[in-house]
Amino acid sequence: MRIWRFTSPDDDRYASAGRRGTWTGATAGVCSECSSSRQTRAKPLILVWEPGSVLVGDFVWPGFDSEVVAADHVFAALEPSFAGFERGPIEMVDEPDLDRDGQPRVSLPYEGPALYELWTTAWASADVEHSTMRMERRCGTCGTEFWEVDGVERWDSTFDREKRELVRTRIGRDPRSGIYIPRAELGDADVFRIAQFPGWVFCKDAVRDRVRERHFTNVDFLEMGEAK
Repeated sequence: MRIWRFTSPDDDRYASAGRRGTWTGATAGVCSECSSSRQTRAKPLILVWEPGSVLVGDFVWPGFDSEVVAADHVFAALEPSFAGFERGPIEMVDEPDLDRDGQPRVSLPYEGPALYELWTTAWASADVEHSTMRMERRCGTCGTEFWEVDGVERWDSTFDREKRELVRTRIGRDPRSGIYIPRAELGDADVFRIAQFPGWVFCKDAVRDRVRERHFTNVDFLEMGEAK
């Protein structure tokens, strides 16, 4: 069984948003050594719409793929069959200084499709011995571990001198590489996060297939490994 990472397709036809909170924890700010946040993301997700488009896709991407936002009808298609997530509330704030040069931007009060965060409730730990992953470093101040993984599907960007623009190239996963997770770690979860890569949201084949079957917009998946 393969595992996939939810990711943005970087499709500028759709509205994008920035993340603004919420956070919990006794100590505010970031680590003085590694700059990791000393707080933990909590509900609700607070977002602000960025300039560029007013077309809200079935998925919205605040926070560099670390948070996944989807429309009500996406949840209606996933909730009856899959586990490991719930609807997280969303609040929207306005920042008028983002209005630039007449670029279109989703306005408030928001009148688009109802949106919720895909809040993951399931966590798993990777099989480090069998995965092609390595710990780059551990912060000596806060203890945060930074992991890298080789051989997974990814996007690569290179500058095309003739077109004078960045060109994205999709690099497929090496079938002998990636993140491996014991199935027992997942239990009944179909959507989950992985302890070594807490900033990504993962899913099993069946979730990815359902999303594609329904032709939901503004979402992509990267093949990251297998559950065995």
